Amino acid sequence: MSFGTDKPSLNKFKNCLYLLIVGLLILLACAPARRPTPRKLPMSPELTQALDRLEKADHLFQKNAYPEALAIYQNHLKEFPSSPLADTALMKTGTVHIAMGDYGEARKVFHRLIRQHPKSLLVEDARFNVILAYHKEANYRAAVNYANSVLRSAKTSRQRSRIHNLMGYSYSASGQFEEGIKSYMNAYRLAKSQEREEILSKVKEVIAYLEEPELNSLLGVYTDGILGGYLRLQLARVYALEDRIELAMKVLSDFTTRFPHHDEFETAAALMEELKSGPLVDTFSIGCILPLTGSYGTFGNRALLGIELALDQFNTRTDANPIQLLIRDSKGDPNEAARAVEDLAFRDRVIGIIGPMITSESAAVRAQALKVPIITLTQKPDITKLGDCVFRNFLTFSLQAKAIAAYAVQELGIKKFAILYPEERYGISFMNRFWDELIVHDAKIVGIESYGTDQTDFADAVNKLVGMYYPRPEVPEDEEGLDDLSAAARAEYLLTDVPGAAAPQPDTIESLSPLGTTTPPEEEEKEPKPIVDFGAVFIPDTFEKAGLIAPQFPYYDVGNVLLLGTNLWHSDKLIQTARRYVQGAIVPDGFFLESPSPAVQDFVMRFEKIFGSSPGFLEAQAFDAASIIFQLTNHPDVRSRRTMKEALLGVKDFPGMTGLTSFDETGDVDKQIYLLKIKGRRFVQIRP
Repeated sequence: MSFGTDKPSLNKFKNCLYLLIVGLLILLACAPARRPTPRKLPMSPELTQALDRLEKADHLFQKNAYPEALAIYQNHLKEFPSSPLADTALMKTGTVHIAMGDYGEARKVFHRLIRQHPKSLLVEDARFNVILAYHKEANYRAAVNYANSVLRSAKTSRQRSRIHNLMGYSYSASGQFEEGIKSYMNAYRLAKSQEREEILSKVKEVIAYLEEPELNSLLGVYTDGILGGYLRLQLARVYALEDRIELAMKVLSDFTTRFPHHDEFETAAALMEELKSGPLVDTFSIGCILPLTGSYGTFGNRALLGIELALDQFNTRTDANPIQLLIRDSKGDPNEAARAVEDLAFRDRVIGIIGPMITSESAAVRAQALKVPIITLTQKPDITKLGDCVFRNFLTFSLQAKAIAAYAVQELGIKKFAILYPEERYGISFMNRFWDELIVHDAKIVGIESYGTDQTDFADAVNKLVGMYYPRPEVPEDEEGLDDLSAAARAEYLLTDVPGAAAPQPDTIESLSPLGTTTPPEEEEKEPKPIVDFGAVFIPDTFEKAGLIAPQFPYYDVGNVLLLGTNLWHSDKLIQTARRYVQGAIVPDGFFLESPSPAVQDFVMRFEKIFGSSPGFLEAQAFDAASIIFQLTNHPDVRSRRTMKEALLGVKDFPGMTGLTSFDETGDVDKQIYLLKIKGRRFVQIRP
């Protein structure tokens, strides 16, 4: 069975069956082109030698030795540009470029073949491969546009069928499912009988992504015939999953009357019986997909412990209907995750799914298509934009940036900031999000510098932030930049006692200024002073890098600035290696083992009693996700996947172990995360 979707913007359309079919298509298209047999070539020593070389290149291609094969093809074209085999060599050169992923170069070669050898029997294949190259490059619009232009010159039904078939792929991959269906049906109409079954299998896959308006629109075009049956069956499924049982039964009745010999007749009849006997889902069955084996097995098993604790805690309640948890191992593989979603949706009839972590996108795409609410445990950007059944409960970059920016501006009154970030995806993403949050709070970035991921010396970056790297003209003393937060005020904050925190150890700060700098003896100024016109510096990197960077600030006379980090700073090793230089630093995180919250301490105690170890962030996040969905299953209004989705959207300020949790209108998490401060030899909680 397959269900509808919310038509996500699937330029990332990659469900497992789709990938398999595309892979087969590419395999066929990229096989070395065979020399057309009708041509009778006058044999000569040069031609015989050329044939032997091309045959050798063919063998290299089959062994995936693409550069070696390409060199032979290109050398042949250079030596014999006008030979009878030039078109064949061009075709093979283009297919090698496709195999190597160099789609732009492949198109150039195919266009050259079309231009230089317009009467070649390989021209039609070259045109088809141009479309394929655009598709592989994910330039679906160009693929469709070129395909439409090629259709006008296609001479045979087989050629037109192939082009329509590939257009169906491109339309579907770009989320234009209705147009994809129309293209596939054009291909079906022109295809030979032995090819039609494969085309119909693609049609049935795409139909699973159609919504009610698209289904009704297509039914206006394909009222009868085999497609009319598929469309009606999918429409009935959409109605059934939306609890519109009467409409579903009406459509199914129409199906069985019109199509008594349809290949899906038994499926339609079985669905009718199922709707008569009860709901399509088991209200108290929840699926769980995690990487329990493979490279990410450690993380998946940690999350599973949190879910199992939530299950044990919920099922021991006397006022609750027990939950059945159905666990599937994704093995860290996207195809396994998608298959697990189908298995849980069809066979186990779960009302919702928790997970996965690593392979969240493929699972979310399939869950959305099947209308199964899924709470993913991932940081993957925009995961919830895949559709209204996709939710997320995890510590995101945005949550961290939002929390530390709001605290620094609103609570501490800092208005000017600097950012020092690594030149890689993590650092760049965090830099952009933090900057966005400062704009929201009407604060400013007055300095921003990056550094390489392999750097261990950060002198240049620090000096650039404070105007010490480049020569500068002398400035009157009364015009030098001043911090928004006075040095005295920041010093008072950095070493302020936090209720419940251990007192600073005398040997750690007795002779230190607020950032741990030793008070230097007065000496005559020989160089310009650093311009410290920011009150805090944000460094989105690991605790190892933070431990190397923090001492650089006092070393270059940059004192009294607040250090802001990410959850990767939350490690005792940071304090062990750079304690005196990170005092007062603010770190966000999704869970704090030592939180004074009674609920958190009870959670920690239960976890340690059952599993013999302390919970971490992954266990706590998974515990909260499971607790939320378990509680909703026992709500009297939650009896279907649709009502479960609506209930999840209504979750506001759920009191979890990772903070008060809500889901916004897109299904993304909105959470009051923890803010920690480094005080002496430990982290202490300052928010909430």
